[in-house]
Amino acid sequence: MEHNNINIVIIGLGHHAKRMYLDFRDTIKHVNLVGVVDIESNKENIINSLKEKNIDVPTIFMKNLAVSDTIDSLDEDILNKFIKDLKCNSVIISTEPLAHFKYVIWALKNNLNILLDKPITTEVNVSIDVDKAKKLASDYEIIKREYKKALSRKNIVFILQAQRRFHSGFIHVKKRLEEIYDLTNCPVTSIQAFHSDGQWRFPDEIVNIDYHSYNQNYGKVSHSGYHSLDISLWMCDFEKKIDKRYSSFEVYSKFSRPYDFVNQIKYEDYNYFFKDQNINNSNLRFRKDLNIEGEIDAFNSISLFNKNNALITHIASSMLHNGFSQRGWAIPNIKDLYKGNGRVRHESYIIEQGPFQSIIINSFQSKELLKNTDTNHSKVGGEAHFDVHIFRNSSLFKNLKPYELFKMEEKIDFSENNYSRGHNEDARRICIEEFILSIKYNKSPEQQNSNFFEHELSTKVLSAIYESASKDFNNKNMVVKKKI
Repeated sequence: MEHNNINIVIIGLGHHAKRMYLDFRDTIKHVNLVGVVDIESNKENIINSLKEKNIDVPTIFMKNLAVSDTIDSLDEDILNKFIKDLKCNSVIISTEPLAHFKYVIWALKNNLNILLDKPITTEVNVSIDVDKAKKLASDYEIIKREYKKALSRKNIVFILQAQRRFHSGFIHVKKRLEEIYDLTNCPVTSIQAFHSDGQWRFPDEIVNIDYHSYNQNYGKVSHSGYHSLDISLWMCDFEKKIDKRYSSFEVYSKFSRPYDFVNQIKYEDYNYFFKDQNINNSNLRFRKDLNIEGEIDAFNSISLFNKNNALITHIASSMLHNGFSQRGWAIPNIKDLYKGNGRVRHESYIIEQGPFQSIIINSFQSKELLKNTDTNHSKVGGEAHFDVHIFRNSSLFKNLKPYELFKMEEKIDFSENNYSRGHNEDARRICIEEFILSIKYNKSPEQQNSNFFEHELSTKVLSAIYESASKDFNNKNMVVKKKI
């Protein structure tokens, strides 16, 4: 059965949502943006943003209760009437992740299709409180039960915006891994994953800026760290024989926190770097007693075992906010901290498949993505730099090439509009399109790329990473073992 009228309400219109979910709406057929929901403190900003884009849709603004697990009863009545009046059948939930849980539960109870930004949930103090860390896994189980109830009533599309699963480069890599598994019966044996945002925050910004914050005691792992974790686990996840299937995992994580960061780059260093910019010296002081402990960097060891407790795959995952940056100014660009303020991404993976295959992914930017500034898009440092080096055992298998190179330029056409926001954002747009088409053609969960059910292991490992680091914070044994 085909659905023709897809009426979407966006819940949460921050930096990311404004660019991804407003600008792309007109390029997908059979979809209508019928409303926007945000919080009262963002009202003026949201109204102005919609006016700038000549978008005239109904808006409602809720109470600022992001950290609660339930929607206020009066607000829920308003929401229910809002979606009924607009004949809404789908929502994009792009709020602060602290609010994900309550809006997902509400949407499922109302039989709404859901496109949800990552991670599925997070918590205030998740970086320092063991119980809050464990709650991420229990939240998943609660949502899973509610989703199954909703599916018993009707088919519901529920997709997580984990865009690397839609990225042609990573899809190509997974196919090559599956080829060697089919040939050798050898799973992925190890991955070294590295992801850096190059997001340099000054000490006062760590305290005062809420966007991608540390001041509610969570940080990198709940932000872009989830993408790196999820794609690493996804690349290992293909049908394995029972003796090589994952049955349990073990995690050990160490976080670099704000107090560590301000000892790496100290008060006097800022005065030297920015001596000509009239920097406010008092703002460079960071006190330990502020109790701001959200992770800036996370270094994770993830071991995956089979039913016989044999190590099948090991993932060493480094997730960094504090990495190479192009920020050279003291006053931050507050308008768009999502891609502004000197943020530069570096990402790499070294994937080993025993003695049979090694795949190395390198994706390195040298500056922010700015329109029409770089014609060598596919080179190291360019917008489309994404190289995959594939090495295979051609001595054992004579028909295999010993080395191949896959370049992202083969998949992106920069002649169109002379500009792209980068291959990861292109993948996000593919995810949005998949969401729409899954609703249109009534695809079952098994047919939906990045369906909620497929994120169980990623969420459990995410929870364990926080549990390990919070145990470290509380001077306890950091090794966390879980069944799958």
